[in-house]
Amino acid sequence: MTDQMDFLKTAVRNKRSELALAIRTQSAQLSVCEGEHDVLDRMQSMSRRDESVAVMSTLTRTLADVDAALLAMKEGSYGTCAECERPIASRRLEAIPWASHCIRCQEVLDHHKYRRVAVAYWDEAA
Repeated sequence: MTDQMDFLKTAVRNKRSELALAIRTQSAQLSVCEGEHDVLDRMQSMSRRDESVAVMSTLTRTLADVDAALLAMKEGSYGTCAECERPIASRRLEAIPWASHCIRCQEVLDHHKYRRVAVAYWDEAA
């Protein structure tokens, strides 16, 4: 089990480095060039900035999950579902080493998240 834990710890640390680099890269694209006088150029610049913000949001959420996994490894609670407290399947951890929920609980969370987004979209459309 120690070999697998070492492998997972290395994978999580590598993911953290990858995310940090991606966040730095995306943050460089956040500026809107105020010197652009053409309205279309400014709109395109703003659109690119909005896309970068969306990507950075995803990256920072994943980084938070990765940091939580590293903390769980340090505390000895790694591999335990944050919801039902059952062990997370090793196949799931091999695929997503920073997973904090077992597949069953993750599916429930995703379903509820999807429903909230769908309801909000429906309310806005009405």
